[in-house]
Order: sequence, then structure tokens, then C-alpha cells
Amino acid sequence: MAPIASRTDLVSWIECCVLGDLRTLLAGTDAYYSSASHADANGRPLGAANFLLVAGCCSAIEYFGYLLDGGATDEAKAAAFIDTFLVPVDARYAEVALLLWKCFRHGTVHRSWPKRIMVEGNGDAVVTGAGNEDQDPHLGPDPRRPGDSLMVNGRHLLRDLERALDHGFRDWILYQAHESVLARANPQDLRISAGDIEGCSQVAMVRKWSRSCRETPTWRGGALGGGSV
Repeated sequence: MAPIASRTDLVSWIECCVLGDLRTLLAGTDAYYSSASHADANGRPLGAANFLLVAGCCSAIEYFGYLLDGGATDEAKAAAFIDTFLVPVDARYAEVALLLWKCFRHGTVHRSWPKRIMVEGNGDAVVTGAGNEDQDPHLGPDPRRPGDSLMVNGRHLLRDLERALDHGFRDWILYQAHESVLARANPQDLRISAGDIEGCSQVAMVRKWSRSCRETPTWRGGALGGGSV
């Protein structure tokens, strides 16, 4: 795709791609719940994407926080977005923003599983979990567990991100943000040091693949498809 060149382009990118991808994931989740077999055409098991949807929403929060640029660290930027645009949707986000970030973003993205919460000197863990069914708890305990717990519902979190966009974030992008928001919205360069032998070798291999692809008869200025930026 072409670089994001305007505020309108940025809003469209968020609506159609960032949140749009999450809606697509949720549509697949609904198909899972409506399936009797919970299996794909090859018979392999399908999951409900509970943690994946929450992780995707947290990645969106990270991106939105980077656009807002309200802090010196990624965590502070995410917290600024939550405080500015999610708290007006649901005040409970202010109460657990740090745990949402550390457990469900870091834990799920890095290890495919949210972290348990332990306070030093206290042996009782707060168990964390995710759900996608509409009736699953969101920003609250799992009533089926005897101990302390914190649940995040990906369906509700995505819905709240949509509300945040509709009730403030979109207007901030269109009318209030500094023009530098467009630079932050676009992909960042991965800069390989000239002294990074392995990195340079792998870039050279990618260039070789690209040249080979362009030399094939089927290549017609991108006719092979695929997403790019």
C-alpha cells in the first residue's frame, strides 16, 4: 500500500486495517462458536482465539498510544491513550491499565499466554484469562474461579476501541493532532548496521529473492499479490 499521506488516510487505515483485521478475527471466532465440530476442512482443531483477539487489541492500543505520543516509554504512551480515550468509554480501564498492559499485552504477545499476577511477599496469585463470548466477564473476576482473577473479553475490548475511535480519537487525529502524527503512523525503518554481517547477509538474500521474482514471467508490477507498505 502507499504511505499514509493524510489524516483521512490514517483514520481509514485504523478503521479498515487495524480494527478491520480484529473484526475479521472476531468473525472467525463467531464461526467457531457456530460450528459443531470446531475443526477445519482438514479435521484439525480450531480455537476460539480468546487470547489472540485480546493480544491484537493490545497491539492496537500500543499503536494508538504511539500516535498520541503522550509519554516517554511505550507503557506510558499506552497508558496515555487508555486514560484519554478508553476511560471515557469505561472508567474501569483507569483501575487496571497497568495490568492490562503488562499481563495481556506483554504476556500474551511474548508467550501466547497472559501472566499470573503475584505481589512480592504474598503467595496468593491473581489468575488472568481471556474470553470472547458476549457473556464472558470483562475487566472483572471469573465467577467460576474460587480465587482472585482478572478476565478480559476481546469482544468487549474491540467494541470499546471502536467507541474510543468514534467518540474522540478520530476527531483528535483529524483536527487536533500535530502534523508529526503522520510520520509516527507510517512504518519505521529497520536499520541494519554495516558491521552486522548476518543482518546484511539476510538483506542481500531478500534482495536476491526480489530480483528473481521480478524476472519471472508471471510478475507484472505486483501481480503476485500480497500485502506491503
